[in-house]
Order: sequence, then C-alpha cells, then structure tokens
Amino acid sequence: MENKKEGISSFQMFFFIVLSTIGEGILSFPNLVYKDARQASWISILITGFAAFFLVLTYCYLHRRFPRKTIYEICMVMFGKWLGRLIIVGYLIYFFLICMNINRIYMETIRNWILTSTPRSVILFLMFMLGIYLGKENIRMITRFFQLSFWIIIFLMFMNLGSLPYLHWKYLFPVNEVSFANILRGSRSSVPSFLGFDSLLIILPFVEGKLKSKVKSSIFSIMFITFTYLYVVLTCILFFSSKELILIPQPILYLFKSVTIFGVIERLDIIIVSLWIVMMMNSYISYIYLTNIGFCTLFHIKKQIIPTIIITVLVYFLVLFIPVSRESIITQFKLISILSSIFSVGIPLLAIISSFLFHRKDMNEGEPQ
Repeated sequence: MENKKEGISSFQMFFFIVLSTIGEGILSFPNLVYKDARQASWISILITGFAAFFLVLTYCYLHRRFPRKTIYEICMVMFGKWLGRLIIVGYLIYFFLICMNINRIYMETIRNWILTSTPRSVILFLMFMLGIYLGKENIRMITRFFQLSFWIIIFLMFMNLGSLPYLHWKYLFPVNEVSFANILRGSRSSVPSFLGFDSLLIILPFVEGKLKSKVKSSIFSIMFITFTYLYVVLTCILFFSSKELILIPQPILYLFKSVTIFGVIERLDIIIVSLWIVMMMNSYISYIYLTNIGFCTLFHIKKQIIPTIIITVLVYFLVLFIPVSRESIITQFKLISILSSIFSVGIPLLAIISSFLFHRKDMNEGEPQ
C-alpha cells in the first residue's frame, strides 16, 4: 500500500478534489437539473454546494478523530473485521460504477461529436491505456498531472465569456413559479456531478500539514466547484430558451457550437470536447486511485499495479460490450446518486456516531491541529 509519508500538501489537495469532481457530468448536468428546477436551477446548485460544504466539514472531523486512517481502515476499526470488509467491498463497487459511468459518457460524447465512424474499442483504448499509466502511480504524481490540467477549467470559463452578447436575462424569471420541491429534485439531479469531493475520505491521511490548512483547502475546493457549476448553469439558462434546454442533452457543447468569437472563430465545440477529454481522464484516474487504496487495504497488497490492471480491464470490456444509450447513462446516474447517499453520507456519519458511542479514537497516533 502507498506510503502515507509520501503525500501531498493541502494546496495540492485543492487540485485533486477539483479535478476529481469537475469533468464527469459538466456537459450534461445543466439539462438534467433544468428538467426539474427550470429557471431556479441555480438555486438547486447552491443547495447542493451547501450540502457538500457540510459534508466536507464532517469528513474533516472524522479525520481529526482518525488522523492516520482512510475510511476503509476506519470501517475495519469501527464495524469489525467482517462487516468492515463488506463495507469496503461496497465502496469498491461504488467507485467501480463511477469509473464505468465516466467511460460510458466519454465514449458516447466522442462518438457523437468527433469520431463518428471510429470503433468503440479504439475510443475506449485511450482511456484504458492512460488508466494503467497513471492509475498505478502515487498520489503525488497524480496530483502534479491534475495541477497542469486545472488550467483547462480556467480556459473553458474564459472561452464561455464569448456567449455574453447572446444572453437573455429574462430567461431567469419568474423564479417564484418553481416549487421548492422541484428545486430539491433539481439539487438531487446535480449530486452525481458534485461527486469527487468524497475522495477526502481516502486522501486526507496522505495530505501533509495541520488540520486547519486541510479544512481551508477543502472548503475552497467546494467553493470553486460550486461557483464553476453555477457559472455553467446560469450561462445555459440565459442562452437557451426553456423549450431548447429541456431537449438539448449537452447544452455546453451546443452553446459553443453556436457562438462565434471575434467574428472568425467558429465550431468551438470541437476544441471544447478535445479539452474535456483531459478532464474526464482526471476523474477516471482519481477513482482508479481511490479503488486501488481499497483493494490494497482489503487484500493487503503493497503494489497498486495489480488492482489497476484488474479495474481498467474490467471497465474496458464491460463498457465495450454493454450497450450505451442516453437512457442507460441517466439510469446509472440515478443509481450512483442513491449509492452516494450511503457511502458519501451514511457510512461517514455512522462512523462518527459509533466513535462517540464506543469512545474510539486514534489516541496513540497523534491528532492534527
């Protein structure tokens, strides 16, 4: 298993969380949220952001009680050998499904927008090779790659400014026509796109520095993620009419396809898809890494190359032979949303409650201040 002494700084943790989160659903989630919350979709994003903020504080508090343990090791301590192992298997299945979903979204998007005649096996092979190449590395090496990729997000947000002359502010009104129940449903639809910050449950023991700096970095990452999604959703709402946004599955790409910058630069959607591929790879690599740590904990494996090969091969062939459609991706989104309530919310809260009831705490290993 990876040496926790060879970790990353709290500053680098910001990039790991952001790049693990942004990418998987940024193209399609404006459409999914708008179907429920309509012009109040931006409120749904804020609600999800606040919920993520409180969960981050929960993770940091759990880390304070068990500063040298990942959620896998905490489960073994708090729930016993057999139940702890069963929960770890649940986490592995959960992260594996997210890896599959990332590959399915990646393949469908590439086939629809760029490589329409290229075989699925060839398209998936790029993700397969990069998964093996970087998935086996330690967190320090992976985060350095994420730091380079971070500027793609800034570039995309800057390019999005080209849509400003085409925005219609009247599309935001009237907000009071949307019920609070629909706003909450929109917030639930945005949950899969926010997943990635739950990586804190595994990576916090690998982050160097005091607890205070880790909390600050975690909070800044959630703020940045929420702002990015809010920016994307507001742009889509203001650019497309209500009837259009409900029908368009990937609003961001259609927006860039329609916009011309400086009167000469067109078909920006091709550039955006090419850059988006890197962001998808970041999310995929991070979840391979999280799954690797679980494999190493469960089977006492020291080298991460073995679980990396197992994960990437299984994902490659399952995604290759299971039919991909818009409906199946949405169904898998809903399943991941349900599982996230168990593994991102339920298990950490249960671990904290159990640690109080049974007075369990890493007293011997020191507590970050």
